[in-house]
Amino acid sequence: MKIKTIILICGILPIATWAKTPLILLSIDGFAQHYIERYQPKTILSLIKQGTSAKALLPVYPSKTFPNHVSIITGRYPINHGILHNEFYHRDLGKVYQVGAGKDEPHWLTAEPLWHINEAQGNISAVYFWPESETPVNNKMPSYYYPYQHFTENQVRLQQIINWLRLPEDTRPNFISAYFASIDDAGHSYGEDSIQLRNAIKEFDQLLADFIQLLHQEFANQVNLVIVSDHGMTKINLEHVINWRDQIPQGVTVVNGSTQLYLYSEDKAQLQQSLEQFKQGQFQGQNKRYNVYTFPNYPEHWHLNQEHAAVPDAIIDALPSYIFSKGQGAVDPATHGYDPRLSAALNAIFIAVGPAFAPNQVINAFENIQVLPILTRALGLKDLDNIDGNYKIAEQIVKTN
Repeated sequence: MKIKTIILICGILPIATWAKTPLILLSIDGFAQHYIERYQPKTILSLIKQGTSAKALLPVYPSKTFPNHVSIITGRYPINHGILHNEFYHRDLGKVYQVGAGKDEPHWLTAEPLWHINEAQGNISAVYFWPESETPVNNKMPSYYYPYQHFTENQVRLQQIINWLRLPEDTRPNFISAYFASIDDAGHSYGEDSIQLRNAIKEFDQLLADFIQLLHQEFANQVNLVIVSDHGMTKINLEHVINWRDQIPQGVTVVNGSTQLYLYSEDKAQLQQSLEQFKQGQFQGQNKRYNVYTFPNYPEHWHLNQEHAAVPDAIIDALPSYIFSKGQGAVDPATHGYDPRLSAALNAIFIAVGPAFAPNQVINAFENIQVLPILTRALGLKDLDNIDGNYKIAEQIVKTN
């Protein structure tokens, strides 16, 4: 575990700073909203009854892991936090982004995550994995964090949260976030109808039950717990794999995100030639396979119609259940990444329980850029004016002092 030295200067930080109720944010990657009804996870259903939940948490475009996790933790759309996809090209940096690249090149990330916002207001943050949590912001890292190790057991992650809460008050984090990938892994590898996915959900739900029991025993319910996911999951038709490479002339850079092709080119004639070929191949029989869009005429809800070094000149956007061939390996039976407005199967979850949240309340679906304002209000932080989210949802569900 990477631990930053914490220096407390007497008189600078008021006692009330450390007396705030701790808040834990858990992200269950790939946990679709429809899994709740389909698989009936007992612990999650119990939490829904106890606290506030949303009918759905709506992903930002594209419904990929990294842009959505960073939107959740910054309250910004991808164009404003910098992580536009799991893979994309940046003209100014002259590089293709790969997941986790911020730890070596901090300029990829252009908005502050909550762990830094929290510490800037005199508190302590801890992170047990989160997309881009290893990216320094102004040369700073959260007080406690772990470099990402995909196969670290979920139980180990949850136990460390308990260990952090057991720390003395002057070194204990008031904000803790943690990330879990096992359900996303099962969904990708085995599909939504698989026993493997059912077992992954059941196993995590039981670990969550044990974790909550410890919270109750040791901290007398004086902990706020927020559970989110980044996106849902939808089936792939294994016959719907699009071979596209012969449609790209020289002079056009393509980044293949599986559900999107991002096209970049300074040669407008070459780009147009490629787009004409894509338009000719849009249909497979009567079935439309994808949409072709060019900057600055992207759908408004994508929030990509402004000049930015990473925004592509054109996007070939696959329709569910099509994907663009990666040219190697087997095709997953389920995936995500599509425009979230095209399928409710991509909806994610939001559940909040604890002293800060109203009990037994279900609210309408909302976009995940609204999560950050909820968290800052629950943490007692100052309201932020440099985010894309607002405080309307927070005012519905976070109790006032």
